[in-house]
Amino acid sequence: MPFPRPRYAQTMKAARSRFTRRATLVLVGTVAAAAGIAVIVVVLLLGTPASDTAPLVAVIAVVALLLGLGAPSTWNAIGLIRISRLKPDALVFLARREPTLAPDLPMYLHRKDIAADVSDRWLAAVIDDRGMAAWSGGFRPRELVLMEWSEIGDVIATGFRSLDGSERFGITVDVRPFPTPLVVRVGYAMFGLQAAFDRAGTIAVNEAANAKRPVREPS
Repeated sequence: MPFPRPRYAQTMKAARSRFTRRATLVLVGTVAAAAGIAVIVVVLLLGTPASDTAPLVAVIAVVALLLGLGAPSTWNAIGLIRISRLKPDALVFLARREPTLAPDLPMYLHRKDIAADVSDRWLAAVIDDRGMAAWSGGFRPRELVLMEWSEIGDVIATGFRSLDGSERFGITVDVRPFPTPLVVRVGYAMFGLQAAFDRAGTIAVNEAANAKRPVREPS
């Protein structure tokens, strides 16, 4: 008889399903917008002299803009797929550090002599029995930095106010020995969309992350 899946696995699946629906709607909207632009360009081409290349230049510019806007999310989406295949037992998602007045993360990287670029942008996050790691995206993802469980205290899902005054929901990670917890938003990337999970999805990631923490043996 198969063992029942843990609750966090079910809630993570539900969070990804909701994100997939959002990404699908964005994809459909993008395709519809591109089709509308194509129709307008065709109309303009039919009504302009053959020597006038302005409409053609305009459509090329619009296509280039759309591709440029979707490139980072597509790169991260490819990375998530590749990492999930490389580490099937790990928890894989996107994470983005929230800027804070206390630069604890740069100080942490400096103390470990790590020159990786893990600035305030979406990166692949991998959580397993070793700890929490940030990975690069793309076809050949690689581990950029690892925070071992021995360095990590409480991992808590909580609401917070960003520097611009927006109310957001994310996860605080207590990284020893720094007094200010690391605050991150968590999400996913698919179909040209990368964004944060909703509140329920964030809580699911938090539960899954804590479930990956090795159980300490009593001394």
